[in-house]
Amino acid sequence: MANQANGLLSSIAALAAWVYGRIIARRNARFDAGRGVQRIDRPVISVGNITVGGTGKSPMVLWIVRELRAAGCSPAIAMRGYGATSGEKNDEQLEYEWHEPDVPIVACPDRYAALSEFLPAHPNVDCVVLDDGFQHRQLHRDLDLVLVDASGKTFDQALLPAGRLREPAQSLQRADAVIVTRACAVDSQLMQSVARAHGRPPIAWTQHRWSDLLVSAGGIQQHEPVHWLDDKRMLVMLGVGNPRAVELLLEQAGATIAARIPARDHERYDRAKLATARGLCTGVDAMFLTAKDWVKIRTLVDSADWPCPIVVPQLAIDVHHGAADLRAMLLKTVRPT
Repeated sequence: MANQANGLLSSIAALAAWVYGRIIARRNARFDAGRGVQRIDRPVISVGNITVGGTGKSPMVLWIVRELRAAGCSPAIAMRGYGATSGEKNDEQLEYEWHEPDVPIVACPDRYAALSEFLPAHPNVDCVVLDDGFQHRQLHRDLDLVLVDASGKTFDQALLPAGRLREPAQSLQRADAVIVTRACAVDSQLMQSVARAHGRPPIAWTQHRWSDLLVSAGGIQQHEPVHWLDDKRMLVMLGVGNPRAVELLLEQAGATIAARIPARDHERYDRAKLATARGLCTGVDAMFLTAKDWVKIRTLVDSADWPCPIVVPQLAIDVHHGAADLRAMLLKTVRPT
């Protein structure tokens, strides 16, 4: 009976994925013909993916913004603001503001309308970096970058809801370049998979790394080296799209995961959730969460009264192959002459 039920669910999911694929194909055909695409008067660099879950868009957007600023450009970040209620900022916007407080952020589902209102009042902004923009095709982009997570088995996935693909892998053909994330080295098999779907091999290969840790304890915040985690027993609370990828980095740093507090991607933390976390702090060396989580709970938590240190890793992207080519592509887009 269980096998029959599982088979029925699989059949329903496969049918739903087929219907979803037809809808995506019609939608893409409309945009491919230029219908419904609107253009702003600044260069737009889109960073996106073709799967649900975390591929590292936020740290990649930050890397791009920092590279552009280092070259003398003045970018703004445009995003949907997923998960935010009216009048509030979502977790990713709060995280961007925490890391790059001088970079303006435009958060609105209708990014064309929001940018059309924002840009005339900000003539110093000379380019826009579009967060999660590959499927947001209403806004014309001058450079379309798509991230593929080396740990995500992207090319073995089915379309939603049967798998994790937001659109078929062949959609990579419309990207200007593919960037591989969470790759400690160039993977020849993955390179070939990208080349088959996209038409060219990835322009760059990247790896997530932690530059240091922000440790809050006794009402004091200080930065510690990553090896501070060695032999520590950690309580983890990870409201991110790919929590296992974060856990792997934590374990590689020498820590042990003693307990987990379940959290959804874009989790809306409240005092009840934090009371549960407080109750699990006994017997651990610290509570570990990402910057995406910390920016939402830091006003709800007094580290002077918290029963253990709170640790937030400072995440960075290491572009270990193709950095020069990627920088050149960015600057050619913003400064074409």
